[in-house]
Amino acid sequence: MEWNTLKEEFELEASIVIDWLNDEYARIRSGRVSLNILDVVKVEAYGEVMSLNQIANLQIVDARQILIKPYDRAQNHDIAKAITASPLNVNPQVNADNIRLIFPSQTEENRKQNVKKAKEILEVAKTKLRNVRKEVQDQYKKVKDTVSEDLIRYFEEELNKITKEYNNKLEDTFNHKEQELMKI
Repeated sequence: MEWNTLKEEFELEASIVIDWLNDEYARIRSGRVSLNILDVVKVEAYGEVMSLNQIANLQIVDARQILIKPYDRAQNHDIAKAITASPLNVNPQVNADNIRLIFPSQTEENRKQNVKKAKEILEVAKTKLRNVRKEVQDQYKKVKDTVSEDLIRYFEEELNKITKEYNNKLEDTFNHKEQELMKI
């Protein structure tokens, strides 16, 4: 068993954790709205539950406003109902052709709550990274009888280095998001 194989496996799994963290952070509203916050909205249309982006064109108008243009105007009220039922806490303004979402300005309290939420997501990501590390450790500890103690110690040191690098990347991502959230 070679270190490079284990390293590649760890990096692949760790990059999946980083991508997950970025996706979760994209759903947290900062000073500017993002279309990713609408991922939680599921609309019952044509007998199926669908994502909003499957049945409508989504567009950011300005920092606090999203315009939703359904492909089928008959879906306006279903979309509005789904948005109202979602955890977005925004009231849709339904017009004949579109739906407008106007988000309130972020208050200091909201920003602090979002930072707290981001910190919780960071902790989940760190746990996932620890689990990836443990899986790799388990792999090279299984061959303990066929590999020398020095090689196992080398694997352990290298795994610790690379885990620290990825933990730093997670922390950097959090710090960037925290700055974004607290910016007025």
